[in-house]
Amino acid sequence: MKNALAALLVSGMMSSAFAGVVIEEGFDDVNSLQSKGWILENNSTPGGATPGWFQGSVGFTSQNGGDYSYAASNFGVAGTDGIINNWLYTPEFSTALGATVSFWLNAIDEAGFSDSFSFGYTGADGVLVSLMPAFTVSTGGWTQYTTNIAAAAGTTRFAFQHTGAQATSNYVGLDTLSISATDAAEVPEPASILILAAGAMGLVAARRRKRA
Repeated sequence: MKNALAALLVSGMMSSAFAGVVIEEGFDDVNSLQSKGWILENNSTPGGATPGWFQGSVGFTSQNGGDYSYAASNFGVAGTDGIINNWLYTPEFSTALGATVSFWLNAIDEAGFSDSFSFGYTGADGVLVSLMPAFTVSTGGWTQYTTNIAAAAGTTRFAFQHTGAQATSNYVGLDTLSISATDAAEVPEPASILILAAGAMGLVAARRRKRA
């Protein structure tokens, strides 16, 4: 069983006080995500029988909510011996105050197979600003990840990527996403925002087993 990524520290100052949920998603209905401003984009080569992200259905139950209320991606998003490159983008949200992003990942534990995952966020032009290097998703239970986005002018989308070789990949789940904005009382002066923008993201992963 793979251990979850423990920590990634990136330079930059972040406020410690957060207030106000900007986006909260439990993935009760993955088919409705696009109507809420999400973007599903499968760039796997070649494309496979599975169009892209779908409603969880096998392997394990959700981190929270109904049994299969999580988003899933599997090896079928790419063709035989292809490369998985399956993306899920949140709706746009402001980065003027900075943000804290929290979500949970899980993967099926099966000998000889593992799932690679990456995440980051985009600039106002839609181009990725920062992307967490791909890591192996822990199996056998849900793992929580929390990351910070520094304050900067404009808007962003948080991006999730299921990636890796189709031949050795299996099935990964994403659940319980929460994005919270920094408390307005902690917002720095404009000159300080420029300094904060140089910092990208910090990550802490906490291993949790799924509920009985």
